[in-house]
Amino acid sequence: MFFVMKKRINFSLPKLKNKNEKESFRQQNDLDKKLVYSLNPKKIPSLKQLKHLPKVLSFKEKRLTIILIFLIVASLIFIAGWFYSQNFLPTPTVGGEYVEGLIGAPQYINPLLSQTNDVDSDISRLIFSGLLRYDKNLELVADLAEKWEISTDQKTYTFVLKPDLTWHDGQSLTADDIVFTVKSIQDPDFKSPLLVSLRGVGVEKIDDRTIKFTLADEPYPAFLEVLTFGILPEHIWGDIPAINANLTEYNLKPIGSGPWQFKSIAKDKLGNIRSYTIVHNPNYSGPAPYLEKITFKFYPDFETGVQALKNHSAEGISFLPKELKKNIASQKNLKSYSFYLPQYTAIFFNQKENEVLKDKKVREALALAIDKPKILSEALQLEGEIIDGPILPGSLGHNPELQKINFDPNKADLLLSEAGWNQITAEEYQSFLEEQKQKEEEEQKENEEATSKQPTTTEEIIDQPAETPDETSQSFYRKKDDTILEITLTTVDQPENRKATELIQEFWQNIGVKVNLEIIESSKISRQIIKPRAYEALLFGIIVGSDPDPYPFWHSSQVQDPGLNLSLLANRKVDKLLEDARKAANDEERQAKYKEFQDTLVEELPAIFLHNPTYTYVVDQKIKGVDIDRIIIPADRFNNLSDWYIKTKRKFKGNL
Repeated sequence: MFFVMKKRINFSLPKLKNKNEKESFRQQNDLDKKLVYSLNPKKIPSLKQLKHLPKVLSFKEKRLTIILIFLIVASLIFIAGWFYSQNFLPTPTVGGEYVEGLIGAPQYINPLLSQTNDVDSDISRLIFSGLLRYDKNLELVADLAEKWEISTDQKTYTFVLKPDLTWHDGQSLTADDIVFTVKSIQDPDFKSPLLVSLRGVGVEKIDDRTIKFTLADEPYPAFLEVLTFGILPEHIWGDIPAINANLTEYNLKPIGSGPWQFKSIAKDKLGNIRSYTIVHNPNYSGPAPYLEKITFKFYPDFETGVQALKNHSAEGISFLPKELKKNIASQKNLKSYSFYLPQYTAIFFNQKENEVLKDKKVREALALAIDKPKILSEALQLEGEIIDGPILPGSLGHNPELQKINFDPNKADLLLSEAGWNQITAEEYQSFLEEQKQKEEEEQKENEEATSKQPTTTEEIIDQPAETPDETSQSFYRKKDDTILEITLTTVDQPENRKATELIQEFWQNIGVKVNLEIIESSKISRQIIKPRAYEALLFGIIVGSDPDPYPFWHSSQVQDPGLNLSLLANRKVDKLLEDARKAANDEERQAKYKEFQDTLVEELPAIFLHNPTYTYVVDQKIKGVDIDRIIIPADRFNNLSDWYIKTKRKFKGNL
């Protein structure tokens, strides 16, 4: 204050012209200083003095002071904000509801019956616990089990349960429930799809927390994977006859032991289920979720489900078909996740249904004629990866140096010619059809005369239109003796499969093969086509699981249903390699067997391996923590559901 007053006094004095006036001023100035010091001997101004500061400051000084004060305050705010942002980080907290759209409707929310319905499987996974479960990296971790041991011969598995396990209704979960569930699966009256996996497996209760499984036949390396199925409560299901298991209301209002439990179900006036709500189980033995509630809404088709996303009726959809991606391109609030599936799509040859496929040169020519990158681009919109064998990248036994059959239509042409399949023009093909038809008519007439039956008139036969090439027929065909090189290609009615078969038809027609397409509804493909092996060439996707064991898909014992050897391969060398791989003492030995097995498939060419597709899952960006790369089945998208969150709060993370 003194310095300000001194400056103000000096600044206001008039200009002094002589020595006496200057001397007088200095004396007066000294007196002023003494006066000021007498009022406050301290050099630091008091608060009372500071309030008079504006009276002695000029306009420029006031403006400069305000600017300085503003800069100081702003700096302090910036420093405080920076410290807060760096040391008080947002962390997930409990709260919030997630609404997801599913296509279809629930029928059996029961881990023993849910395998054939994605909706059932999705919800069952959350409500029921198994001995083991998959984590976000598709690695097996404990769920109900506390620990387990495997015998040296790999045929006995002993599990110890966690202590104090309970069901959603508060009842204790014990080894009796495990034994009951396994025996229910093995009961044919229960009609569980899991029966094949547990056939011949013995189960025994040691004590209330200990169970022993015994394999009757050879070791099965993937047996631990089997034990991820959910466990049923004996105190509820024990009184329900197995033959009536699909009729009880517990299939829609289940009691489980998983991280989520049933809360409510909503139906429309016609009784159709419109939504299904679950809440987290506070007594779950595993990690507690951040989300408090999940509601599933059900839609009849993907188009309706996508529309629900767009109008915010749902915040996620279980699967987004590739052809519908453009419909949500403008929705900035949505985020797409692409998961790699342990699944491959291949063309499986059934040589028993078509004699021409027994010739390896024909099978090799068909493989050389396929442009895999074009299929990946046009049928899958590049959402997948090209493969050359049945063991996928990232799996034990994958061989990146496996011999590839690259696109080479010229070599394919040469191979077919070497095999005796000569080219004929479309006109020659038409003439051949007419000749064949004439022979059939003559044979039919002879047969009718021989059996003294009333012959069919020539007019009636001629009125039947002859088979003619369709609009997409090729410019030439191939003929050997009296046989046209013709193949029927069958697939399930899905957009990407339909497009892939159309492309393959074009590729094979370009080398002279006549190709008939057979598109089968997804609800009929298993019963009408796969079970009776009623196909010549089948384009189909195989889910192999996280363990790459190819035994169920390539061993000769799996040729008949319910086996999954779709190429009907019966090769002693392959059988021995797959059997030895199951008994291998370590991963290195097992990998060597798988490498030799894949080399043998390249030699035999029982199938053409095409691609490993991705699975697209769409969620609102407000849902954080989704961290999945690969899934085995669609329900695996929930493998890290306990980490998903909506709400956050800041917590101090730094060091003071």
